Amino acid sequence: MKWRVAGTAGAAMASLAVMMIPAATSAAAPAACSAETVDLSTRERPSDSPGQSRLEIVLTNTSTQSCAVQGFPGADLVGPEDPTFGPTYRLPRQEVGFAPATVEPGAAVSSLLTYLPGGPGGWVPATIVVTPPDTTTQLQAPWPVGVSVQRQDGATHPGTYIGPLQPAS
Repeated sequence: MKWRVAGTAGAAMASLAVMMIPAATSAAAPAACSAETVDLSTRERPSDSPGQSRLEIVLTNTSTQSCAVQGFPGADLVGPEDPTFGPTYRLPRQEVGFAPATVEPGAAVSSLLTYLPGGPGGWVPATIVVTPPDTTTQLQAPWPVGVSVQRQDGATHPGTYIGPLQPAS
């Protein structure tokens, strides 16, 4: 005995059959790089601008899987209590574009932290706290010993900022 469905009932059954067949899938995009999959390190870099200094923030993929980053890391400098601004300096983001990057196991991405030195007697952070993009768990590294930073927490065009992540060189 054969079953035959005609008219709108047949069209509905055909649609249901199509909806139940899984579509072919391509390789899944890698998960976002997180504090659980990357290690944080820093290194001082020469600056192109007089009066500014640079610190390279490096995130190295320590997992066995590729991970992805897009955009800017969150970056806070934490140090002694500042009478005006407190102990944490939340760095603004540089106003530039960025591209997504896939970070293979063992590879790294980096971001340039550009800052204005505070001079003798200036505010000296103890720690840099970094949050990978699209995550909330933070990583910490020591700030270079004795290096002061000019606080510009309320500036509209600050000379201290964090750049986007890009493949490390």
